Amino acid sequence: MKYLYLNGKYKSVKSEFSFPMLQSFNYGTAAFEGMKAFYRKCERNWYLFRPDQHYNRLKRAAGLIDIRLDFNRSQFIKIISRLIRKNNVRSDIYIRPIVYRDNKGVGLTRPSGSGFSIYLQSTPPRTPGKFSCCLVSQRRPTDGTFNVKLVGNYLLSYFAQKEATAKKFDLGILLSSDGFLSEASLMNLFFIKNNRVYTPSMDCGPLDGITRKSVIQIIREQLGLSVSEGKYRWSRLEGADEIFLTGTGSGINFISRLGKRKFNLKNRNLIGKKVWSIYNDVIYGKNNLYNIWLVEI
Repeated sequence: MKYLYLNGKYKSVKSEFSFPMLQSFNYGTAAFEGMKAFYRKCERNWYLFRPDQHYNRLKRAAGLIDIRLDFNRSQFIKIISRLIRKNNVRSDIYIRPIVYRDNKGVGLTRPSGSGFSIYLQSTPPRTPGKFSCCLVSQRRPTDGTFNVKLVGNYLLSYFAQKEATAKKFDLGILLSSDGFLSEASLMNLFFIKNNRVYTPSMDCGPLDGITRKSVIQIIREQLGLSVSEGKYRWSRLEGADEIFLTGTGSGINFISRLGKRKFNLKNRNLIGKKVWSIYNDVIYGKNNLYNIWLVEI
């Protein structure tokens, strides 16, 4: 075959327009990360948030689809840093590294090489979002394949978000395949009851979130509160005093409504607000609590 059809034109299968033939494009055999670099105006420089953790998770995800990374952690950070400097956009930056199986044509079993790409997106500093949420019908598998960022996994998130939107909610909350709380459409889930913090364990199929880990550490070390990671039913969420969500790209956000129940977010003593304040000070260098999490480019 010499040609393929793409958006009204016939293109050579040997050209850069042959990406629809890639195995990753057809079957979702790609792994990615969602990273952030935070810009500090006073220093005129960016700081990568926990790039070592992101590299490790990308490596785990790539291994699941038989891709061996041909760059180490230091090279990974250097490539990203140089890309940020070349773009020189003076703002916070979302970073999307992606590795993909690059064999062309149908079929999953044939040997395949791999490609690697990174793109950036400027993101202004965010205040916490306030979201309405509902339970959706989609279920998260608990075999460990959803703990990392595989491209094919996110079709489930797409359907969860589509269902939530159809119900006139901002986000959907998914249960695991065995009926326990897992995560929101694109964020990890925390809830509070009687000054104790709870979050679904990895056994429930949520993403092994980098910001999730960071928030757990902040709560335990800076607020002196217990964080329990376990299996919880939907009724526990319905009875919570407050609920918040975490993600590296989105930061820390609050649930203002769960189904028909509304939460009072004006209370300054909310644990989620305290966590956000500490986290925000960390990423912008306003305190020195967790300098090890940030790498100057």
